[in-house]
Amino acid sequence: MLSDLPSEIVYHIATFLPTASALVHLAQTCRRLCKIITAEDARIFRAFVQSRFPTIDTPPFWRDAAQALTSRARALDRHAIIGRFVIPPPDAIKVGAHQATRRDNPTLGYRPAIDSYEVWLGDCWSERREVLAWGAADELALRIKESGRRKYERWLMFNDLDHISSYDDICGVHLLRPGHPGKDVDKEHVIFGRVRGDLVHMAIEPDKGTHEYRQKFITHGNEIDAIDLTNGPQSILAANFNDGSIAFFHTTTGKPEVEPFSKLQIAPQELTRQKCSKFLSSDKLAVCAGNLSASVYTITPSEVSSLREFQLDAQDLANVHYTTQKAHVTAFSPLNAATTGGGSPGDTFLAAWSDGGIRLHDLRSDDLYDATFRDTTDLNPMYSIHPFGHDRFLVGAGAEGIVKIFDLRMPKTYSYLNAKPSSSQPAPMKNNHHQTNGTSKTTPYPRRDFSIFLSHRPPIVINSGRLHPRTNRTYRGPIYTMSSPSPSSATIYAGIVDGVVRLDFASTDDLTGPCSDWYDTNLALDLNTGKSASASHRVLDLSGYERPSPEEIGRSARLRTQKAFHELKDDDVLHERETGWDRRWKRLEEDAAWRRRDD
Repeated sequence: MLSDLPSEIVYHIATFLPTASALVHLAQTCRRLCKIITAEDARIFRAFVQSRFPTIDTPPFWRDAAQALTSRARALDRHAIIGRFVIPPPDAIKVGAHQATRRDNPTLGYRPAIDSYEVWLGDCWSERREVLAWGAADELALRIKESGRRKYERWLMFNDLDHISSYDDICGVHLLRPGHPGKDVDKEHVIFGRVRGDLVHMAIEPDKGTHEYRQKFITHGNEIDAIDLTNGPQSILAANFNDGSIAFFHTTTGKPEVEPFSKLQIAPQELTRQKCSKFLSSDKLAVCAGNLSASVYTITPSEVSSLREFQLDAQDLANVHYTTQKAHVTAFSPLNAATTGGGSPGDTFLAAWSDGGIRLHDLRSDDLYDATFRDTTDLNPMYSIHPFGHDRFLVGAGAEGIVKIFDLRMPKTYSYLNAKPSSSQPAPMKNNHHQTNGTSKTTPYPRRDFSIFLSHRPPIVINSGRLHPRTNRTYRGPIYTMSSPSPSSATIYAGIVDGVVRLDFASTDDLTGPCSDWYDTNLALDLNTGKSASASHRVLDLSGYERPSPEEIGRSARLRTQKAFHELKDDDVLHERETGWDRRWKRLEEDAAWRRRDD
């Protein structure tokens, strides 16, 4: 019998079980199996997490990690998405002067630059601290939240300017993580830049509501378009200027004023509005080098040098409904090396090209790109890419408020729909140059590629002084940026015009089922599903469309809409079991027409 086998054999067998719940059920079989599975700090759950989610770093709370990551994987497969606005409360602590006089009359909303992180404080999954910051026009919004036994939430709004205009808008924000040299334990450190050229490192003490400037990075009056920061003990800051140049600064010198140690200048003839760069790792930077071209540079503490150029040609765009041959990169994002079969950090990355394709590039390959992901329904440019989980990435479109979900799934990664370990090694995505919607003809599980409309407008404007009228019209603007607190988080913060939307990936049956207390404690979503929930807690009814695959020529996209939690009935539960869609998605009739409805 299984219970009579030596513990090492039981352990080996258990590592091949397909789901975390299977491990739990095995532990419930008898006392001896329970003792074996929970022995040595639940090392079987550790093996499960490390084999099924090999690219996700988690704290060593293995049983909770297995449940949290499995829950997120189920939610992604079911497109179980909960949308809410993130709104600072009226009683947020004011840091700085907040007595500025506006010097212009802007008609456009602000673009939020977002960053977030979370750390674990105690001896269980629920004991953690999450910090969220974004630039709300000329103000910096900061939220500090702790979950677990000590529930705590504090909001701060910073601004110390006397006079403001659109040139004072914050265009880049980076929170310094714990462990960064010089970071105080009782303070939050943030590096942020304003359009007019101010670039500073500031420390805020939340308990006292005070701030202190630690460093000023010298920009010589150049206007800033965006900033980026590497992780690690030798963090390097990059500032993208509006003239197309990029300056690099050391952030750990301790000097109050820091000059750039190197500068990268793109050729003047290539200077257009297509300015884009991103750190792929602590020593690699990807840059839009102009039309049909992207470059990767090596960063050292003393210099910046060219490593590789990716130059597309007309043939790469031949089968695309796209008129111009001047495609350029609009967004970059690195991929975890384990996701694509090894290599060094930054070797593999995604690039969003203005022809509508998101291309997977690999510095180890001789090919210019190894795969293309495309939404054939929407050809708007893409402003942001955000890897999520161990097998997905999200893309923020430049119009229509669309967030697109793509699948990077390869053998030996986890799917609760087909949770069987593969005996083969992950197949490197090389030499195929295929146009794909994130799908493969060889995948043995259902694939439903999906794009979401964030069509609701923010309910308020945070003291930005913008004079454009607020209406109830559908939001049709860009998704500027996205951020997750950690690789294991179920939450993404998406920046739209004048606001931030929180997207939580959690299945309704998890949140309302027999383990609902675990999810309420450990995911800490703070859901209020009632009809009378305030604007800061109200769950949005989202809509989206199933993307037809490239092989389904002529098939229109199918629109889906969500129900409110209080509208769910037994029929919705049955529909979820039959189709695999989360029960909040309304039943879709086969002959239903696809059309976006404006609210």
